[in-house]
Amino acid sequence: MLREGVELEGGTADYAGLTDPSANEIEGIAQSGVLLRFADAFMGDDAGIYADARQVLIDEMGVEAMVDAVGVASNFQRMDRIADSTGIPSDSAMVVMMEELNEELGLNKFASASNTPQPSWFGRLFTKLVVLRAFRAVIRKTSKAA
Repeated sequence: MLREGVELEGGTADYAGLTDPSANEIEGIAQSGVLLRFADAFMGDDAGIYADARQVLIDEMGVEAMVDAVGVASNFQRMDRIADSTGIPSDSAMVVMMEELNEELGLNKFASASNTPQPSWFGRLFTKLVVLRAFRAVIRKTSKAA
């Protein structure tokens, strides 16, 4: 969804920073430095670093953004752990939508990637022609409403 949002606004971004532990910023994503610092602290085990990162997020982006960031990170971690632990595969629409990005970031190398079968050629075609267009329309509509 990050990529879809960036592209919807006519922008581009270097998503490699999402999987690069040494990245301090992602070109093309506003406030990415603050958000990466928060994400690293969120996934870490040092309460002091986490508290500092939360405060920087508040100082730079506001309390509402901090609450949103905590909510998104917490929910993603919960969903990801459940899916990985139970072997739940990604649905075919998500597989098709993420193909290029998964390859670019090397996400197919993770063991949990084997849980997801590749869609058939017809499933891939249907997803690209119908499902992704509908998904992008929802994102556009939601973005305009916000």
